[in-house]
Amino acid sequence: MNSAAPSGAHLSLDRLVALASVAVPMAHHGLSRGRVAGLSGPRRGEGGDLYDLRPFVDGDDRRQMDPAATARSGRPQLRRRHEEVERSLMLVVDMRTPMLWGTRGRFRSVAAAEAAALEGWRWVRASGRCGLAILRDGGMEWLPARPREASMLEIAGALARTHAEILAEPANAARTQVGSAAVPRPLVETLPGIAARLASDTAILLATGLDTPGEGFGPTVIALARRNPLEILLVQDAVETAPPPGTFTARIGAALSRGRFGPSPSAEMLSEHGIPFRPVRCDQPEELTA
Repeated sequence: MNSAAPSGAHLSLDRLVALASVAVPMAHHGLSRGRVAGLSGPRRGEGGDLYDLRPFVDGDDRRQMDPAATARSGRPQLRRRHEEVERSLMLVVDMRTPMLWGTRGRFRSVAAAEAAALEGWRWVRASGRCGLAILRDGGMEWLPARPREASMLEIAGALARTHAEILAEPANAARTQVGSAAVPRPLVETLPGIAARLASDTAILLATGLDTPGEGFGPTVIALARRNPLEILLVQDAVETAPPPGTFTARIGAALSRGRFGPSPSAEMLSEHGIPFRPVRCDQPEELTA
């Protein structure tokens, strides 16, 4: 059953929560649960999960000998455990003015929020911690990363509430599929501040249409990714992936303009800089199970 919201402009809290039903936990092999910020690979340490128990051989660290196992077997036994690691993810959802439109299916802002929420559910179901940053014209909403499903319920509520507030603002109340004369703050000016508030190795997942990325966006993201792994959910409307032929008239701010639609250059730009991304189609919402 397809449980898409009745209106493509509406971000449904019920649907954001229901996405948990199709969220397959992400597999993090070789890692145990803990309180440390996310790490990018398996590491050894004195965590709670047993990694290895075997007979002691010359050259092993005697400090890792297990007294109980040695007593039971009658010969020296070596015990090693995982380092306690808990991966953290910060969802960054773009709800700036250029995201508030759509021609088929959903608003780009709705598609961004739903795609990010699905990834968040996958993350917490794999025992990770998840937080949220919502980008809007007037600033940013922030929820620190926390574990378990309760954090995703809070994130879903914040996404739905903030989206409704933005659409209710006077500048957006009558908005449907038109642009805006206002120029939002570039992403390149926002992302460094977000990364600065995160622990090293906390992953960043940015759901955006990549409008007004700002000068030097590619090199900035690459530099940030050395400390915080970063991936983009590239949200695209149908007119961006398959632009219709012909000339059209659109209201941009208070003025009427004529022009043609062209393919979005965002995917090509990300590929040129080697920035990992996944496309999100506004006209292809996730189907929910009955």
